[in-house]
Amino acid sequence: MTGQAEFQRISDELAIRTLFDEYCLRLEVNDFEEWLDLFTADSVYEVFRRELAGHDAIREMLSQAPHGVHIGGALRIELDGDRADTVQNYQFIGEDPATSNAGWYYRTVVRTDEGWKIARTRVKMQKVKG
Repeated sequence: MTGQAEFQRISDELAIRTLFDEYCLRLEVNDFEEWLDLFTADSVYEVFRRELAGHDAIREMLSQAPHGVHIGGALRIELDGDRADTVQNYQFIGEDPATSNAGWYYRTVVRTDEGWKIARTRVKMQKVKG
């Protein structure tokens, strides 16, 4: 790998890590419109055995989702040009302890004119017993 290619890889990985940090932080401060800005307009979000397509469907799901703290964990990034497939573990600590869970985010992100954006998310939950 050339020096320029290595620099680009590191730069892309840092941008993707920052994207996922913003994913958690924007949820915590209830900044849902800015949270949606992290996604492509045609993004697909799979959660609670439902597949939601586009910002409007994701916004509706978010308005009904439990509130709490999202903690992003270890992250694997597999870069392929202007696309990356990722897996990241997470923990959600709900305001209502019955909603707390942990699991994995499986995401596909793409490079856009506005930077890296989330194109697809699949949430695989593992219920945490309290």
